[in-house]
Amino acid sequence: MALSALRLRTPLRVAPLRLAAVSAAMLVAGCSAGDGEAGRLSQPARVNHIAQRISLGDTSLAPRVRGLTLLVVGDSWARNLGVGMAAADRDRRNVVVNAGVGGCGLMQPVQIRARGRLVTAPPACNTWPERWRGLMVKYHPSAVLLEVGYWDGQDSQRLSGQKDVGSITDPVFRRRFDAQIDRAVRVLGSGGTRVYVPTVIDNDGATRANSDAMNTAVHAAVRRNPQARLLDLHGQMCSPAKICPAEIVGVPVYDETGHPSGPARVRLGAWILNSVYADLHKAEN
Repeated sequence: MALSALRLRTPLRVAPLRLAAVSAAMLVAGCSAGDGEAGRLSQPARVNHIAQRISLGDTSLAPRVRGLTLLVVGDSWARNLGVGMAAADRDRRNVVVNAGVGGCGLMQPVQIRARGRLVTAPPACNTWPERWRGLMVKYHPSAVLLEVGYWDGQDSQRLSGQKDVGSITDPVFRRRFDAQIDRAVRVLGSGGTRVYVPTVIDNDGATRANSDAMNTAVHAAVRRNPQARLLDLHGQMCSPAKICPAEIVGVPVYDETGHPSGPARVRLGAWILNSVYADLHKAEN
């Protein structure tokens, strides 16, 4: 397996808030992977010859991957990937603590756009620093997956002092995101814990600027923070030419909500666990 977790050294819809702690033994009821904000802002392409060159994760969990406790935090894509990791680990050799919450990012907005109108931001979304500190103390994870790129990349949040929603393409919003993701890595990387930050898939049309800007922000955050590592999720689902097929290796990639389908998230979950384990144990290999 090619390791895609590495340290970079060179340059909608909102569901009710539910936290789910997913152990290696079970998924907590209410942590369905299909809830939360819309996962993809346009229809994915069906391009067979390109899809043949995209791996869509790993087919299975490597036998050596065991003993990890992986904390998953972030938005509905985080929650979906956490469900996939738990499902990929059929023998329960690891523990996945799934604390992803649909419609929750890092920005701590005053309002969010839900079903076409601005509503007060759910209070639980804005308490992530305290909540995540508590999870770190409770579970002492081997590593953390921080996935917020989908929710925080949309035009869906109004910050204090702004009249309308902003996005990662706005300079003010971007500065706030940079500060917030640095803060998140400090919280989650306490005690030397590594924080793995995935890239995002490409949007089409006018929303392509959002996904491009988010991937730029994620790469920059990993370069700034010694505890952060990049997970190239984009490379597992999209081509370098920014085509994200609807089907890869015979597997439907997305479900009706725009999140990874059941089979896709299991493959992605296996890839994440394999990559994190390989990165943590590369000195032994």
